[in-house]
Amino acid sequence: MSPTTALQGRLKELSTCLGQIQPLVDRLRDFTSSIGQGDEARLELGSEIHSRLKEAEQELELLRVEVEALETADNRRRSSAVHGEKEAERERVASMAGRLAEELKKLRADFRTAQLQAKRNAELAKRKERELLMSRSHSEKKQPTEKFTQDDLVLNASNDVTSALRRTHQLMQAELSRSQFAQSTLEQSTAAISSLSESYSSLDTLLSSSRTLANSLLRSQKSDTWYLETAFYILIGTISWLLFRRVFYGPLWWLVWQPLKLIARVMFAALGAAGLSSTAVQTASGSLSSDISSALRQTATAAMAATGTSSTAWEHETPASADTDRVMDKIGEMAEQAKQHGIDLDDITVDESADEELPRNPKKRMFEGEIPEPVLRDEL
Repeated sequence: MSPTTALQGRLKELSTCLGQIQPLVDRLRDFTSSIGQGDEARLELGSEIHSRLKEAEQELELLRVEVEALETADNRRRSSAVHGEKEAERERVASMAGRLAEELKKLRADFRTAQLQAKRNAELAKRKERELLMSRSHSEKKQPTEKFTQDDLVLNASNDVTSALRRTHQLMQAELSRSQFAQSTLEQSTAAISSLSESYSSLDTLLSSSRTLANSLLRSQKSDTWYLETAFYILIGTISWLLFRRVFYGPLWWLVWQPLKLIARVMFAALGAAGLSSTAVQTASGSLSSDISSALRQTATAAMAATGTSSTAWEHETPASADTDRVMDKIGEMAEQAKQHGIDLDDITVDESADEELPRNPKKRMFEGEIPEPVLRDEL
C-alpha cells in the first residue's frame, strides 16, 4: 500500500468523524432543558463535542504534516522523473485535507454558536421556572386563609416528616452507593496490591535463582578455565618435548654436547697429569726421608745392642758388624738417590722432626725391645 492511499483512507475516516460530530452540534443548538432538570446534560453534551473536535484537530494536524512531507518528496522527484497519476493523487489528497480543514473550522464555529444558543435556552428555561414559582406564590397569597383543624396540622406535619424521610432515604441511598463504590474500589485496589505483591515475590524468587545460577556459572567457568589452561600447558609441554626430541636433540648432541665433553676430558687429563707429576715428586721425597729416618733408628738400636751385649754377644761380633756395614751401605745409596733427585739433606732433619711431632701411626709396626744395661768387660 502506497503512502498516498493510506493518507486517503485516514482522510476519509476523519471526514466520517466530522460527519458524526455535526448532529451533536445541531442537538446542542436545539437543546432545551425542562423545569428542574439542571444544566448537567447540556454540559456533558458540550464536553463530548469538545473532546471529539480536539481529537479531530490533532488527527488533521498529523495528516497535514504527512501531506507536506509527501509534497516535499514529490517536488524532489519532479526534477528527475515525469509525474503522472501519483501527482494527481497527491493533489487530490492535498485538496481533501484542505477541505477537511475548512469543515473542521466551520464545525468549530457552529459549536461555539450552539453553545451560546444552548446557554440562552437554559437561561430562558430558568427564567420561566422562576416566573412560574412567583406566579404560584402569588396565587397562594391571593387564596383566603382558611383555619386549619388539628387533623390538617397533623397531616401536614406527617407529610413534612415523610418528605424529610424520603430526602434522608435518598441521601442514604446516595451515600450507600458511594460507599459501595468505595468498597469496590478498595477491593480492586486490594486485589491489585496482592497481585503486585505476588509479582514482586515471583520477581524476588527469579532474582535469587538468577543469582544462584550466575554463581554456579561463575564457579563452573573458573574450573573449566583452570582445566583448559592445564590442558593447554600440558599440550605445549608435549609439543615442546617432541620438537626437542625429534628436531633439536641430534644436532645439539653432536654439535654441542660431544665437543664440550671432549674438551672437558682433555682438560681433566692435562690437570691429572700435572697433579700426578707433583704427587710423584712429593711421594719420592717423603719415602726417602722415611727410609733415612728408619735406617738411622735401626743403626742406633744396633749400636746400643752391640755395646750392651755380654760375652755371648762378643762371640757374635762379626755378624753384627756385617749388619752395620749393610745399613751404612743403604744410607749411602739413599744419599746418592737424594742427590740425583735434587733433595737437600738439611730438609731431611726438618722432615724427621715433623714426623716426630706428628701422631704415630697405630698400624705401623715398630721394634720395641728392651735396651740391655751395659756390662763392663774386663779387658784383662
